[in-house]
Amino acid sequence: MKVNFLIIGAAKSATTSLSNALTMHPEVCFSNPKEPQFFSKNDWRAHLTSYHSQFAKKAKLYGEGSTNYTKYPSFNTNIHDDIYEYNPDMKLIYIMRHPIERIISHYIHSYNRGYETSKPIDDAIMSNPHYINISRYAMQITPYIERFGRDKILLLFFDDFISKPQEVLDRTFKFLNVNSITVDKNDLDSNKSFNRSVLHYKYDHPKTLSEKLKKVGLIIKNYFNSDFISSKPQISEATKAHIINSVKADISVIETLTKRDLSHWLDY
Repeated sequence: MKVNFLIIGAAKSATTSLSNALTMHPEVCFSNPKEPQFFSKNDWRAHLTSYHSQFAKKAKLYGEGSTNYTKYPSFNTNIHDDIYEYNPDMKLIYIMRHPIERIISHYIHSYNRGYETSKPIDDAIMSNPHYINISRYAMQITPYIERFGRDKILLLFFDDFISKPQEVLDRTFKFLNVNSITVDKNDLDSNKSFNRSVLHYKYDHPKTLSEKLKKVGLIIKNYFNSDFISSKPQISEATKAHIINSVKADISVIETLTKRDLSHWLDY
């Protein structure tokens, strides 16, 4: 078998909901877990059998959705060539969100999961280029276009998926060359940042019964956690300006690639 398609990002842009919709398709086998992050590791060639074991059934298409694939240069800087080596016919799906909205959601998730310790949000954004780099969509997607060709890449927008999900799904099904199916919007897990069942990453994989019971207790306790970010933080005008100035050139490239007016991304 070969994996045929990847949802490569952008993180916090409804990739989980899109993955869930594709999981429902009878012609598709999606990986379990949804984000194996396989090609983010430099030694991926030694673990192909393990990777393929994450696809549990025979299907027309096999896909996964690892957003680390568009977090350059934080992971495997040769990732574009590595994925091409694995499957030069790979199809890639990339969904983009207003850069500032994506960064805010990313920060909330990172803080509540224990990856981020900086408060306020402005300090985190200004001290960690990772947040802005992931919102530099042209920087992330251009190497894939150069390696695979524009026709192998589907560029989508978060706002479209939220407002008209079935239309976006139909485009995705057509891109993957599978039949369209109707998906109930209520069945799509939005993976909201304020979900109180989200715990520190160190509790991700409980192995024993006692660890699993402890995790349940921690989820309950988390509903009273005063340090949990449960509302959208405000960022300063200076930080907003810094973000927009950093991604302005990328926005222009994405406008050209998608023939879409994104001027509203410049005014926030």
